[in-house]
Amino acid sequence: MSATPSPDSAPTRDRDPARAADDAPGATGTPVPTDDLDGIPPDVYRRRWRVLAAMCTSLLTVMLANGSLNLALPSLSTDLGLTTLQQTWVIDLYSLTFAALLFTAATVGDRYGRRVVMQAGLLVFVASSAYAALAVDSGAGLILARGLMGVGAAMVMPTTLSIINNVFPRHERPRAIAVWTGIAGVGASLGSILSGVLLERYDWRSVFVVGALLALGALVANQVLAPESRDERRTPVDWWGGLLSTIGIFGLVYAIIEGPSHGFTDPGVLVGAMAAVLGLGLFVWWQTRTDHPMLDLKLFRNPVFGVSSLTCAIAFFALFGAFYALAQLFQLILGYGPLKASLVTLPIMLPMMILAPLVPNIVRARGPRAVISFGLTVMAVGFLLGSGWDADVTYWGVLVPILVVIVGMALAMPPATELLMSSVPRNRSGMGSAMNDTTRELGGALGIAILGSMLASGYAAGIADAVRDLPAELRGLAEDSFAVALHAVVPAVAESAGEEAAAGYLATFEAAWMNGLTQAMLVSSVLAFVAAAVAFTFMPRHAGKTADAAASVEPAAEEGEKATTPA
Repeated sequence: MSATPSPDSAPTRDRDPARAADDAPGATGTPVPTDDLDGIPPDVYRRRWRVLAAMCTSLLTVMLANGSLNLALPSLSTDLGLTTLQQTWVIDLYSLTFAALLFTAATVGDRYGRRVVMQAGLLVFVASSAYAALAVDSGAGLILARGLMGVGAAMVMPTTLSIINNVFPRHERPRAIAVWTGIAGVGASLGSILSGVLLERYDWRSVFVVGALLALGALVANQVLAPESRDERRTPVDWWGGLLSTIGIFGLVYAIIEGPSHGFTDPGVLVGAMAAVLGLGLFVWWQTRTDHPMLDLKLFRNPVFGVSSLTCAIAFFALFGAFYALAQLFQLILGYGPLKASLVTLPIMLPMMILAPLVPNIVRARGPRAVISFGLTVMAVGFLLGSGWDADVTYWGVLVPILVVIVGMALAMPPATELLMSSVPRNRSGMGSAMNDTTRELGGALGIAILGSMLASGYAAGIADAVRDLPAELRGLAEDSFAVALHAVVPAVAESAGEEAAAGYLATFEAAWMNGLTQAMLVSSVLAFVAAAVAFTFMPRHAGKTADAAASVEPAAEEGEKATTPA
């Protein structure tokens, strides 16, 4: 019996399962059993891996932009005359709009078509990147471009995962999601490396040119390969929920990002925190009363959904926090230039790229609970090893613990993402995608804010006694940051008091900063151990079955799953 296609879907196809089984060849050219198709049209099934490649290209485009401007900030600030406040907004506004609009964009994609929303997001991304590359001549213009890029990214990221969830049958979906997870994990780091390579030969506008070209390529590939899919039950968009979630998440991310540098009593930070409390509080209240919630809170009754969300948050807390610290460690302690500091992180990403596609086989053999909890434990061990660093640490001494962390992340993230998606009715894939992406963004922002704050406070405490005898001006510079102390205070002391005195201060500054870093690594280790214990304790042994059962949260979910066939 064939499912009835959506009235606004692509031209009607024969959905008869027997015919689908005859028409859809497997990898070896033999007919695929009816059950293996999972309601997917044969033409879509045949090109599913090419669709995955297109989705990953789209995802990579928006993830690269997350870390692409850090190295370019000094040169673009000089060219455009940016103030300190404008520099902050150039970096942060992309992440703020990206995180705040994920739920709304994903829900609109479910209702009106995931591909059309993704393509619209890529168009916005291309246009805003091209504007930044070719026409921006002021700080305000660049801030506007970055904000629009964030809007486009929010429309792209959740829809890529939703489309993958709808073009792969159940038995292949874990491997496809693992590939997607690997790209999501390394994307921001690749952005930093790419910008370092570009800035070695070109100016900062080249970063936006490459971003626009990559997005344009993804746009064309999606138009040719990606099928349209939507919630064929036409669940109405929860616009009030979208507004409240946007206000709440924007305020929360802003307070997290700005709090450590401006202080949590800063008026702007307090406004952000109040917006977060009110927006998210009203969002939760509204979700319990509306007939068609943007986030069905009943999903949290399922431990698979809750623990998977926690795993994503912890993993990205660790990843973003670690790379934030590593960028400074390589430059300030090991003395690498910006380009070398970005290039030496390449080996760190290899475990994620190599292991992620292989993890589904391990999950089938050992079960998701064991793999996720073991992966988090491995991450904890890596951070614990990193807590033993000192100012004499070498590159290899840094590399080994961080590789252990990334191996653990590569083991934990793919099954956590796949379980989270399988916990949500397939016709509401956008809900799962948005939850997954939002936990990643919030986890990453918290990692940078909390670990960065610990780094700064540990450094300040470590130098407090040593700088008391310095002149007030130099003491203030030393207290500002380790980077300022290294490049301004140490040379000044060398000029006035001699090289031996300068070497003494340098050793004190380095030891204090490393002490703050190792404290942050120790906290990350504890958090990862706690997350591993939570996963092992509360996630069912056979989590896959529980997740599949949870997909019936909405009425007639089994029919809806068949109805979400890509057009």
